[in-house]
Amino acid sequence: MHSAARRSYPAGSALAAELAQQRHVTLELQRAILPLHDEPFELPGLRAVVRYLPAGSGGRVGGDWYITAELPGGHVLLAIGDVAGHGLEAAAGMARLRGALAGLAITGAPPQQLMGWLNDLVRHVAPEHTASVVAGYFDPASGMLTWAQAGHPPPVLVRCGVARTLPQPDGILLGAGEQPYAAATVQLQPGDLLLLYSDGLVERRDTGFDAGLTTLLTAAAGVTDPEEVIAAALRALPVADSEDDTCLVALQVLGQGDTAGQGDTGGQGDAASADSTRPSDEPRSQR
Repeated sequence: MHSAARRSYPAGSALAAELAQQRHVTLELQRAILPLHDEPFELPGLRAVVRYLPAGSGGRVGGDWYITAELPGGHVLLAIGDVAGHGLEAAAGMARLRGALAGLAITGAPPQQLMGWLNDLVRHVAPEHTASVVAGYFDPASGMLTWAQAGHPPPVLVRCGVARTLPQPDGILLGAGEQPYAAATVQLQPGDLLLLYSDGLVERRDTGFDAGLTTLLTAAAGVTDPEEVIAAALRALPVADSEDDTCLVALQVLGQGDTAGQGDTGGQGDAASADSTRPSDEPRSQR
């Protein structure tokens, strides 16, 4: 019995080494694809802060990703997504979807069409996996955000101290079937904060999604700075022991003449007017 146990040690050590190597390769792949920013950075009309945190449980690396990119026409592509699973397959799926969306968005196709194309990609290239995405275009000239989603948690808008989720347009998980996607629009205003996040932030085994989302809204209420809204979210919803990786993208809408540095003053801007407590964000079906 003891000799059998001793004989199992080399096999166990080899497995541990293989898993460690796989995690290392997966992390290196993520780092090569995802631009990680230690400091706030500026986009047209926006001040952005990004945080990515790998899963804290068992050394698992997932498929979370994001895009914040200025397009040739002056609009800003904003997206966040999550490929189901962990390890190299999830990281490869993340790379495939992120690259596809970045390329397809150059065409200027509406967000709901982008979702349909990504769904076709997942269904035909990796049918064993599903993925969630929020993606849209921000127009810095008008402040309009046009977006679509595929089974992803809703963005959170903080305006005049009130945090709420944006009403979601129709959209199933990528790879879950073949149904049309819809788009929605929201008029953003100077001083608004928009928080995109993956489900690793709000989902826990011991608490449901709704409880996590309620906690997030409570933590975000009253915050006026993108760095602080991420810090507040992570204080309220610690991810150190999470079984999933977590990505957060916080965006502050700047007024004319604002810069990334000037955004530190709180950025109330025109959002303090009496009529601005709720956005014009009822989803319009654009199929």
